[in-house]
Amino acid sequence: MSTIGFSVPEEFELSYVEEPILDLYSYGPWRIPDGLLDEMRSRALKLVADPRVAEWSGNANEAYREPKNGIADTIDGVLAFLFGACAARSGYWGEKVFTITDPLFVSMDRSRPRWNFIRGQDGRWRPPGWVIMDAATQDPARREIGLAMLRECVEVYDGLEPIEARRQALLALIDERAADPFKHSFDLSAPNDELADLWGAEASEEIVNVLPELSGPVGYMTWAADGFVAIHRKLVNAGGGEKLPLALSKLLLAAGVKSVPPALVASIGVDVLKEVDTKMGELSAAFDTTEWQDATVRWLVRLSVDGHLGDVRTWLDMARRLDGAAYGLPNRAQTRYSSQSSSVPVYDFEESVRGMVTRRRVINSIAKATAVADAEPVLAADDATAQKNDLSIIGQPELKQTIIAAAESGGSAMRLLIAGPQGTGKGVAVDMVADAFRRVGVNEPTRWIPAALFTDRTTATAIEVLRLEVAACVGKRVLVVDGLDELVTSTEVDRSLIREFQRLLDEHESLDVIALCGVDGHRAVYGANPALAREFRTAVTKDFDEAAFAELFRRKVVRLGCTVDDDTVAAAGAKLKATPPFRNLRNGHLASAFASDSVVAARMRTGENKVDVTVEDFPEDVTGAVIAVGDPMGELDLLVGLDKVKDEVRLLRAEAAAFKLRRDAGIVVAPPARHLAFTGNPGTGKTTVARLLARIYSSVGLLTSGHIVEVSRADLIGRYIGQTTPKVRAAVERALGGVLFIDEAYSLTPPNSSNDYGHEAVASLVKMMEDHRSDLMVIVAGYEREMDTFLMSNPGLESRFARRIKFPDYTKDDLSAIFETMVRESGLRMEDGVPQRVSGMLAAQKSDRGFGNARAARNLLEAILGRQAVRLTSMPKTPDTDEVRLIRLVDIPDVEEKIDDRPGQYL
Repeated sequence: MSTIGFSVPEEFELSYVEEPILDLYSYGPWRIPDGLLDEMRSRALKLVADPRVAEWSGNANEAYREPKNGIADTIDGVLAFLFGACAARSGYWGEKVFTITDPLFVSMDRSRPRWNFIRGQDGRWRPPGWVIMDAATQDPARREIGLAMLRECVEVYDGLEPIEARRQALLALIDERAADPFKHSFDLSAPNDELADLWGAEASEEIVNVLPELSGPVGYMTWAADGFVAIHRKLVNAGGGEKLPLALSKLLLAAGVKSVPPALVASIGVDVLKEVDTKMGELSAAFDTTEWQDATVRWLVRLSVDGHLGDVRTWLDMARRLDGAAYGLPNRAQTRYSSQSSSVPVYDFEESVRGMVTRRRVINSIAKATAVADAEPVLAADDATAQKNDLSIIGQPELKQTIIAAAESGGSAMRLLIAGPQGTGKGVAVDMVADAFRRVGVNEPTRWIPAALFTDRTTATAIEVLRLEVAACVGKRVLVVDGLDELVTSTEVDRSLIREFQRLLDEHESLDVIALCGVDGHRAVYGANPALAREFRTAVTKDFDEAAFAELFRRKVVRLGCTVDDDTVAAAGAKLKATPPFRNLRNGHLASAFASDSVVAARMRTGENKVDVTVEDFPEDVTGAVIAVGDPMGELDLLVGLDKVKDEVRLLRAEAAAFKLRRDAGIVVAPPARHLAFTGNPGTGKTTVARLLARIYSSVGLLTSGHIVEVSRADLIGRYIGQTTPKVRAAVERALGGVLFIDEAYSLTPPNSSNDYGHEAVASLVKMMEDHRSDLMVIVAGYEREMDTFLMSNPGLESRFARRIKFPDYTKDDLSAIFETMVRESGLRMEDGVPQRVSGMLAAQKSDRGFGNARAARNLLEAILGRQAVRLTSMPKTPDTDEVRLIRLVDIPDVEEKIDDRPGQYL
């Protein structure tokens, strides 16, 4: 699995290295020098033990050790203030700076290296603080010492460059007040609760410009809003996005603000303020913070890929500050959540970017070629190392020879195109090349990009992403294009992208590329662009034969620490060859699972760890597929109603059976179209018929397993860039050999979904339907009008779902029959008059909008059983079995009672 990647601008590279890095968004990433924190810790300990305050006692946090003189609390408070109120910061092991005061705590969890420290301090601490002033009391002599100690607390952080400008401004504020006799005299005797406001109000403009928190809650919010407005407009102009009123209304709602703060008028003007207020009112009832966060991350990542990472970080920092300032009103800035977390998705953004980062390293091309050539024994699989190593290619002589020839050719780069079925060694070949490159220092992982990555982008953006991917790989790592055949044939990709890829291959002679394709994918690439195809050495893999299966079995058993004789190996090869694949258990995956199960059985049989595996240890069914019993056609006939649907299914079965007969007779004919679109209202039997069709197609040999995998939008669409195609692939792989059933398929491409990953999901699905056309059936289902729109949303959909089956609503008599069937199958019976009463209720509900058909019958039965349960448990004596089985008229709810339309049978 991979995400799109890009080379991080040089000024931000430190953000993504696994070293102690403090990344204050307002400053940039900064490596914490060795020894600096130890020096600061020494300063802090010396201050706490200073004899001038050793005997002081203040209202310090109980977590601190003695002496609780306010110094430790002040040292921590100063650092929080110097970071900035609600300012965003991260960095690997970024919280290490807080270990400065670890020795001052009674109990403290030691910080540890990690990525997930992304937070911002709130704005509660303001100079001169409260604990140290409380400990000093209002005695002028003690206050003099307290103010001196405050300055020394600020000096503790000398050397911490990201906060140096703010530290100097805070020192200037302290010195400014100490130098003014009137201000200093006031500070020595004024009540503690007046000091912070006065320090802020009397600070010079130069100091407030650096420390905007001193301007007060409204002033700080206005400062943050000014920054947010400016950077948001800049990003929208650079790459699109929501207009300011909508973006600001969503940010405030996510922050937990109920209405727009009037003070924002200074930053956005009266008209925009009114528009924000209106939009907040419109959005508040249905606003979902998680959806907003997901959409925001997608937008910001796209902008980062397009070269605006610095501005994106500024947007997040300003958004976080505005979030805290608005939520904290009328008090100081603070976040809605604990642990200084915020609704602004800094963490999710960082996680997305981190998956795309490229570290720079250039490796000599001759060394790479030599390393691959040296790997020939592994490819030939003729030594113990090859047998122990998973990176060995079995049963694919063309693939082995192509890789070796590419390494020995003397070219500056490795260029391979590998086409073939799943599980035939394509991924192993990639790993083997990468492993060989690692021997000469190419330690960066291969960069995998799915072809579907480019299908949901403008041509200009797609080309820019491709350029960034190539730039991240040239001379440093292998670029793997997964689905090159899809890329060159997709109607969703402009041909100029393919031409640009070809140009980049010509320009960067040291670029190592492995292109992976499905069955006959090499032909598709050549047919679409012969010049591009000629850039690669081509290898075609095939399904494993009996001998290859046998060797794969033997090697896996040996790797697991057991032994096996030649006869058992041969028997395993024969059994594997005869085993139909199931989902993604095919070829190499199937052999690995079979061998693993055999080893487990052998160990259980003998009680030993290193054993001889024999034929008796072979699993009966390695796939673990649940085989449905019974006659699916007979079950279809027993379904209530659906006469026209049944006729369609019988025709489908006949076509499938005839195709098998013709194929067995050696007649070359195209297989029948197996992908279907079911249209109709909820509860009309679409899912039930899909389950039966899976078994019917399996019974005539058109599908290998006949299971069904039911998915919805949430199962196919990722939250962030790079997650969607892997989710689609996972769903398809689970469904291989059976049916992938997508209910409400049109939800994949809702209206106004230009910023959604649904189109990427559809493009990936279309490609995988073609890749697995021999052992996959896809059924999409939903309302008729919406399904028409959905199928027209992608040129590949309409042609692949050319056959549609319409499911009509059930009649009154059908619904009554369905209800009676449910009662009978539940082991219940009805009192006289109950069927008639139920029939009338179902007929009355049919006129309601959104009627659930068979679901309504199921939900009515559940409501009846609920009322029956109350009646039975209220009886003075325990009811007998007959009474428990009986549904009486009194158990039927009143017509006025609402029956929830929840899913049940006959879906």
